[in-house]
Amino acid sequence: MLPDSVDLLESLPTHAAVLDAAGLVMAANASCLELLREIEDGEVLGRPFSAYCDRLLATAAATGVREGLASVLAGLVPRYEMDLPCGRPQNPTWRALCVTPLRGPRLGALVILSDISRQKQLEEHILHDAFHDTLTGLFNRALFLNRLDQSIKRLKRNPEALYAVLYLDMDRFKLVNKTFGHVTGDRLLMIIANRLQKLLREADTLARFGGDEFAILVDDVTGISEASAMADTVLRQLAAPFRLKKQEIFVTCSIGVVLGSAAYEHPDQVLRDADNAMYSSKEHGGDHYTLFDAGLRVVTQRRMEMEMALRHALEHGEITVHYQPIVSLSTGAITGVEALARWKHPSQGLIAPSEFIPIAEETGLINELGALVLRQACRRMVDLGRGNPDAANLTLSVNISGRQFKRPDFVEEVAAILAETGMNPSLVRLELTESVLMDNADEAVETIKRFKALSVKVVIDDFGTGYSSLSYIQRFPFDSLKVDRSFVGNMNEAEQNMEIVRTIIAMAHKLGLEVVAEGVELDAHREALTDLHCESAQGFYFSRPIPGEDLDELVRRGWGQPPGTAA
Repeated sequence: MLPDSVDLLESLPTHAAVLDAAGLVMAANASCLELLREIEDGEVLGRPFSAYCDRLLATAAATGVREGLASVLAGLVPRYEMDLPCGRPQNPTWRALCVTPLRGPRLGALVILSDISRQKQLEEHILHDAFHDTLTGLFNRALFLNRLDQSIKRLKRNPEALYAVLYLDMDRFKLVNKTFGHVTGDRLLMIIANRLQKLLREADTLARFGGDEFAILVDDVTGISEASAMADTVLRQLAAPFRLKKQEIFVTCSIGVVLGSAAYEHPDQVLRDADNAMYSSKEHGGDHYTLFDAGLRVVTQRRMEMEMALRHALEHGEITVHYQPIVSLSTGAITGVEALARWKHPSQGLIAPSEFIPIAEETGLINELGALVLRQACRRMVDLGRGNPDAANLTLSVNISGRQFKRPDFVEEVAAILAETGMNPSLVRLELTESVLMDNADEAVETIKRFKALSVKVVIDDFGTGYSSLSYIQRFPFDSLKVDRSFVGNMNEAEQNMEIVRTIIAMAHKLGLEVVAEGVELDAHREALTDLHCESAQGFYFSRPIPGEDLDELVRRGWGQPPGTAA
């Protein structure tokens, strides 16, 4: 080798060597000589470079290098590159090998070995993070979908290779975060993950999908009984108390279980059914598992069709508002109305609110639906007051959902609708359930105060079915409350029921709140509530909800007869 060539090799920041046409080492820089001597003591020059690879690398990698060297030296390829794991398999040092032919009259090749261990470590970290949950260290959704896809394909090839998916969602986990803080909540998720991991076989896959949702892929199950047994085991294990910082925390979960079948083509289909089964478990009150079956698929399809139809209904004016009068028990006069959403489907006729309201809640369409009902009702009440002075001071009660109430811009939206329609804010009553308020009590109090600043009244709806404590009522600046229909409807059947209603009314009056009783269907109900000094009532005894066009006549004649009948 020429002196200049040796100097050139020394100037390179990597291990470098020159091979002759036979693959023998003809020259090398100092760092390369040191590396090769670490592999095998003795003279380096004149020895085959592939001999060092045989000692340094695993058999498959060494064979690949030998073949690559031969291809370059024979002029078959212009370049050969390979990443080589050197040293112990548990903790290898990675080097990038690059072999290029020498240019000029002398045949041979230039070999460059670069240390890429830090690069490989970074790649491994990136790859790990791409498929693992950062909090728990479990697999994430992306890797779970990959494993599930493999199970789907395996079942296609072998009908006996059954699998099951368990989709878990912790029940009321938000309360843990609100009560103990997010740090404790995160620690609890880590402990839950560890407890779940101990239940699984090596072949099973556990993943966290984010938040408090987990999924388990159980391969090679014998059938639905084994999948059910796994779900039952998970419920029992998670029901045991968790101890964090000397504090015992109890949590439960809802599980949806899907047994794999040839009908599934894609992982998303399996997770869709598992998710629907899990929500069915939620509807059972949690701490429950549900097996997905054809019947549930029909229900799911119905809900999906209903959601699409509801979106269409909101866009094409199929949603209207009916009104049920609220009557003063002392005078018998109609003092206000409650606005109720009604949906007349073009082919299915009237769809019960109990069917479409929950779908609107789940999908977020309740925001659009709620705004539509409030806007329509305000316009109707303003028009009613213009045409009938006796109706100018009727109050308007509108139910507000949890999703609406929690929106940061909800107060502004209501204010805008009132301004747009010309509705007197002091005549508006927003009805909220106890569960909505207790979900985040501090924020609820502030939101109610903002409504009161607009002169809008706030009513606690369905009172008696939730927390219903004196301290609870005192905390929120309500204007009135509604006694739930379940108490009113049964108060004449047992003295205990009557006492419950009596206590609610007396408690409300001591706090300066007016009371409206719902579900009045009999004259006996009216008489009893009058004797208990309840201010107002509504129910079928007075009138069923009526369309907006019948409001004028109802106000003129009062309650008691259907619109269009002779007095």
